[in-house]
Amino acid sequence: MKSRLAEAESEEVENGERWLLTYADMITLLLALFIVLFAVSTINSKKFEALALGFKQSFSPNPGVLPSSNGVEQYDSLTPTAGPRQVQQHPSISTPVKQAASTSAPSSLSASAEAQLSSVDQQITKALTAKGLKVIAGLSTSLQTRGLVVQVLTDRVFFDTDSAELGLQGDLVVDTIASVLRTTDNDIDVEGYTDNEPITGGPYTSNEELSAVRAASVVTRLIEQDGLDPDRLVATGFGDTHAAAPNDTPADRALNRRIDFVILASGAAQP
Repeated sequence: MKSRLAEAESEEVENGERWLLTYADMITLLLALFIVLFAVSTINSKKFEALALGFKQSFSPNPGVLPSSNGVEQYDSLTPTAGPRQVQQHPSISTPVKQAASTSAPSSLSASAEAQLSSVDQQITKALTAKGLKVIAGLSTSLQTRGLVVQVLTDRVFFDTDSAELGLQGDLVVDTIASVLRTTDNDIDVEGYTDNEPITGGPYTSNEELSAVRAASVVTRLIEQDGLDPDRLVATGFGDTHAAAPNDTPADRALNRRIDFVILASGAAQP
């Protein structure tokens, strides 16, 4: 009888301390939870920036309107339509083009790139001079960090006022430059610029739109008539930004109405 009472008392004491096991398990789990929360709260800034950049590049691709996804980057259409249109100006991707030609290349160009672009410069100048187009086109060239910039004034050569259709002399200038570009494999940015005079009629509602469509017209000619690879070409409109001269006089405003052919140095990326 005493043995049974002793066993009952022993079981009662043992069962009364089982809550300690549950309590210890809970404390252990809480400790693990706090360790995990602390680890999650410590952010690697470099990895976070890389992740943010990856999302930006994935969800903000450059749209295109010409073959092979090339074209005017800030416009959803190149078809002239009546009425207002929302236009977003393209941000600058280079230093402003200077009117005066540079005699030396920036130090960032490699020797081989400088030599190759200088040769292209000489060939384009020679080809336009041979056809009597150099003076008519108001040609000037300069070697810049990104490559060779061939600047052509558009007055009475490329386009009529507030028009984006190439004229006969504009066709000749583009085709002559293309005859040299066909012998290279450099990528080419075609950039359109205007003066700051407001547009008061026609299918285009802003200088940005007009400059973009003009650049696209040149790219279309280079592709369809001159046979250049569309993957090498990009058209961009800058409107009246990056003026080559003050917009104070008619002569200076004429210097700002231009098309720039930017022959990128080998290995340089397009925007």
